[in-house]
Amino acid sequence: METTYFHKILNEIPPYTRFLNVNEIDNLINFITEMPNIKHKTIGHTVNDEPLIMLDIGKNDKTALIIGVPHSDEPLGSLVVTYFARWLATHPELNAFGWRWLLLPILERRGMRLNEGWFNMPESFAAMAKSTFREPTEDQYEWTFPIEYEDYKWTQSRPETIAIKEVLEKEKPEILCNLHHSGFTNGYYYLSEDFPEIYPNLRKFTANLRIPLSDNSPDVPFGKMLSPGFYQMYGLKDYLDYYKKKDPLILPALRRGACSDEWYQKNIGGFSFNCEVPMYLSHKLKDKNPLKKSYKKMIEQRYKRKKSRLEYSIKLIDKIKEYENMAHPILISSAKKHITNAQLSLEHEKRILEKAEEKTITKAEKFENGVLEDLFDLFFLGQIWRVAESICIKGGAPKICQLMEKSDLEIKSLAKSVQERGAFYHVPIRNSVKMQLGSILIIAEALKNN
Repeated sequence: METTYFHKILNEIPPYTRFLNVNEIDNLINFITEMPNIKHKTIGHTVNDEPLIMLDIGKNDKTALIIGVPHSDEPLGSLVVTYFARWLATHPELNAFGWRWLLLPILERRGMRLNEGWFNMPESFAAMAKSTFREPTEDQYEWTFPIEYEDYKWTQSRPETIAIKEVLEKEKPEILCNLHHSGFTNGYYYLSEDFPEIYPNLRKFTANLRIPLSDNSPDVPFGKMLSPGFYQMYGLKDYLDYYKKKDPLILPALRRGACSDEWYQKNIGGFSFNCEVPMYLSHKLKDKNPLKKSYKKMIEQRYKRKKSRLEYSIKLIDKIKEYENMAHPILISSAKKHITNAQLSLEHEKRILEKAEEKTITKAEKFENGVLEDLFDLFFLGQIWRVAESICIKGGAPKICQLMEKSDLEIKSLAKSVQERGAFYHVPIRNSVKMQLGSILIIAEALKNN
């Protein structure tokens, strides 16, 4: 890959000030499909029967499948894909960087529409919490691929999952990349295998964007570090093995299938990766100074806070039950499933707490187990507020409107606390697009002749 064109494609990324909504992305796709050298087709339909359009660019032997919006509250990939497709179409002399690109601008379309309220990137975390939506794990594209492992079996796939599975089976791409982005952690990469040749380039690249890489796995307790900032891709098997060893009682209630990378590795092979780009950063995530406070005391306090907020959320849902028929069906169903999953998680945490050993912690660990956990609770409360709002706007339920106002105060109080303690700052969207697109090109170039 010519360095000149690598810098050119990244330097020409527009100065995005917000995420685009589904209709705006669709308008861009309609424009792109009329451009020369662009093919497209419908690969399936979404859970609410909208067509899934995949763009096909380049005529090279190696194929890469890039998926935008794999989770409904992660809209960044829709900007990455539409920009990349337009740029390739207007630079045919590059021969698509030596690859054939299969590009899906939006996968979880229904959920993305339910997130459009925060796409202007409000400075208020409270406002953001009240307009964010994510499907429960068992309803997500990423965790509903079929799998059989020991005595566990999962067959309930989303329509989006089935569509991607069929593309993978037919095209057998050498690269699979889901365009995920994290919320409030440092950046990080998940890779299907150790690839030390690319780490120096990616570290230098992200450092130039002022996006630090995480030196611990932010998602799961069993994450395996390949190198600081780079982690082994994990899947359902890793969850099952971990719980079997650490907490077998949770296994009967576990509800999820394989993730896309897990299914891809087993059935197709190739190289899969995620480039997790943060929306917000905090300098406190880098503070490795030790604290006198013990690890066990920290997680005891975390458990008590989560238990208290879960009990509060359950009380709110119980008060809504009388008017459930007036609620937005997707929002009420999702909130109930999230509560069930939160209860299971809390029970697991209690059992882990009982076995926890004493050890010292850093200020960054305290931040992760305090402020970041409070963020999760904040967005959880926002979901329930939104259910109440969907009832209130239909009229005829004044006590639900009062409940909405009461929970609004709780949300604002917690959001203010999180924002003050977190000292978060917003990562420019243009830099986030750069990180994902640049990472794709760096990795694709390294794999092209491998």
